[in-house]
Amino acid sequence: MTFRHVGIVGLGLLGGSLALDVRRLFPDVAVTGVARRAETLATAAGLQVDGAPVFTALATELTALAQADLVVLCTPVQTIIAQLPALAGVLAPGAVVTDVGSTKRAILNAAATALPATVAFIGGHPMAGSDRKGLAHAKPGLYRGATWGLCIPAGQEAAAERLRAFVTALGAHPLVIDPDEHDAIVALSSHLPHVAAAALTNVTLGSKIADELLPFIAGGFRDGTRVAAADPAMWRDICLTNRDHLGVALRQLIDELATWRDAIRAGDAAHLEALLTTAAHRREGLNR
Repeated sequence: MTFRHVGIVGLGLLGGSLALDVRRLFPDVAVTGVARRAETLATAAGLQVDGAPVFTALATELTALAQADLVVLCTPVQTIIAQLPALAGVLAPGAVVTDVGSTKRAILNAAATALPATVAFIGGHPMAGSDRKGLAHAKPGLYRGATWGLCIPAGQEAAAERLRAFVTALGAHPLVIDPDEHDAIVALSSHLPHVAAAALTNVTLGSKIADELLPFIAGGFRDGTRVAAADPAMWRDICLTNRDHLGVALRQLIDELATWRDAIRAGDAAHLEALLTTAAHRREGLNR
């Protein structure tokens, strides 16, 4: 472990799970947690691993991170951007800052402007999470086996190696990627599915006959819309900071849905079966 004091800002599912892993894997490392709400801090104060408190310190202000040599920002994307200038006057030279935000370009651009040259910023995005939100759902091992994207600005290679070792110790798989490429990829793999799930939820459960539908809602609908229950503020920020790539993905989805609509309206059984077959084969590829 190359860090001796980890600061975690935002003690929800992601931040809380990270704190549990740090305490479990590195019992001698100091862990400071920062959250806005007193209720969250009270819950955090009661967290333990093997009888030891997870957090060595808890606070509502970023000034509590003055001694941290690694700070992980686990708040919504726009909040991360707003927190960066406040961190600039707090952190000691040599500190490393990263984040777990689902979009990278806006955060990296803000960090380049807000943070001094003595502090390294490495963009991060672990592909882990849940539709559950809040510290009550934090769990150890959340990041085990997950791809953890790392966006490394020029000149920050040494800091990135330290962070890569930390991510690997958590059981995740670090993957270095360009910020724009990252945002284009996750627009399709993560953001589009979330918007589609939310839209499907609104159409179905917003129907005038929603109450009559409930006995007929089974695994397909529940599985397909599970992520729609995730934190709305977090996903609002994700959509807005990736609106160009997400807009392209949404246009592709709208065009695809129009093809399905036209095949169904026309009673074109061959075309409809071809669409279903293509989808089935592509989905099966994920299991190989």
